[in-house]
Amino acid sequence: MANSTSHIPIYSQMIAILRNALDMLDEQGRGEVIRFFLGQQNADGGFHDRGGKSDLYYSLFGVMLLRAAELEDGEPFERESAERNMNFTSESLLNLSQFISGQSTAKVSGFIEQCCLVLLQKELKTTRFSRIKSLIHLGRSFWKERYSINLSYRSFVLFLTLDAVLPFRGILMRVAERMLVRTTVDEHSPCSEVAARVFLQKMMNRKEPDELNLLDSFVGTSGGFKTFQHQDQADMLSTAVALFVLDYVGYDLRLLKPDCLDFIQQNYSDGAFLSGDGDQTADVEYTFYGLLALGVLGN
Repeated sequence: MANSTSHIPIYSQMIAILRNALDMLDEQGRGEVIRFFLGQQNADGGFHDRGGKSDLYYSLFGVMLLRAAELEDGEPFERESAERNMNFTSESLLNLSQFISGQSTAKVSGFIEQCCLVLLQKELKTTRFSRIKSLIHLGRSFWKERYSINLSYRSFVLFLTLDAVLPFRGILMRVAERMLVRTTVDEHSPCSEVAARVFLQKMMNRKEPDELNLLDSFVGTSGGFKTFQHQDQADMLSTAVALFVLDYVGYDLRLLKPDCLDFIQQNYSDGAFLSGDGDQTADVEYTFYGLLALGVLGN
């Protein structure tokens, strides 16, 4: 994946991995997952958070899942109901587009939410003026929150966003380099932050990122990756992010695959993937992470 001669945005690579995960499921499983995340969309078009309110963060996961469930090469995922599946995803995208067009950039609080808005506007093809305005606000938000969010994670999210919307790779590489020299992680850092730094290192074309072994040390004894090294229980977010980054750098996942697949399977419930840390709440966020992890292992 990382050695492709023609660059494919990381965001698009994630959608391809989600599509791969859906294709790994049998007909019943595919149908369950698609019905679940379609059911997470509110009447106003946005995907709802755990409180039921339409949310940009959850809507970004929703649009990526919708794109993954669309037809590819003429073959539907629900082969016995192709027309119905296509109509559902098209209608959901239209409704989501209406929700996004009604969002005021100035009222979107927080750097992560601004990134979500930029990606959603790009994916749903809102007006160029709206997208430029959102990028300006994104830059301001990144600087404003420079002390409130870990720099390695914030840099990863920024890179993921700019990589999807800007055509100039040279600028992105310089941004990654500047962020990399200012980030530090150690054995006390959470798995997601270590993974973010390893990702940035790979973006700088380093043959073997410095913290690769540190990232591998987050593997839990029962399968999956843990948020912190001292914990016993793995979780779906850390598992998905770690596997995605390890795959991106070309790490051999064969030894990790059996236990990670068991962890993913144990946390599947009626079309949704759970957080893995004991929380039984089903939502679109962890369903995204579960499919991402499954898709990586199926590559």
